[in-house]
Amino acid sequence: MSMATPTARRLGLTAATLALALTACGHTGAGVGDEHPAPETLTTPEQAVQKLDALLDDALSGIQPPLRHRDGWPRSTEQSGGIDDHSKGYATATRDRYIMTKVSKAKYATLMDMAERDWKAKGYKITSVNPNQPALFAAAPDGSSVAMLFGAAGNITLQASGGGHIPVIRDRDPFGTPTPEPTLPNGNPDILPAYDDPYWST
Repeated sequence: MSMATPTARRLGLTAATLALALTACGHTGAGVGDEHPAPETLTTPEQAVQKLDALLDDALSGIQPPLRHRDGWPRSTEQSGGIDDHSKGYATATRDRYIMTKVSKAKYATLMDMAERDWKAKGYKITSVNPNQPALFAAAPDGSSVAMLFGAAGNITLQASGGGHIPVIRDRDPFGTPTPEPTLPNGNPDILPAYDDPYWST
């Protein structure tokens, strides 16, 4: 439910009416209730992906023995906000890195602890740890985010988001022509681990 100021209540104005009034008066820029106006500078989609790839590399570099993986195609999400849910004029990029090494459920806690210690040592801020899900979330020093997600089918995904704000591109894929990804017989993406490891898989 929207809340009007005392002055607005006396005048019988709703928040929507105020928004229309501001627009009519030529008020542009941040939308009503928007605390995060569009940034003055945007990064290119290519630069954002490079940053995300570097973040994913860094987030996995402390895991020993190393885990095999493959990367999914990046995607963008247009950001919106305010009571009118308007576009903020930029999007954020996300890239998933699928772990292809089979990790036994008995080693999930070991993997999470190893990642958490390494990320903290590198200046990451751990924002959430859920050993029951399980999942691990952190914010990188540059403001990007990284998460380690465990699926019910034994799949593990390292997900990075951020890398700077990118332009909103609606008529095409901002990252180019997608590379075909492996699929399962039912048509779903094949993100299941396929490689045994003498340490992680036991």
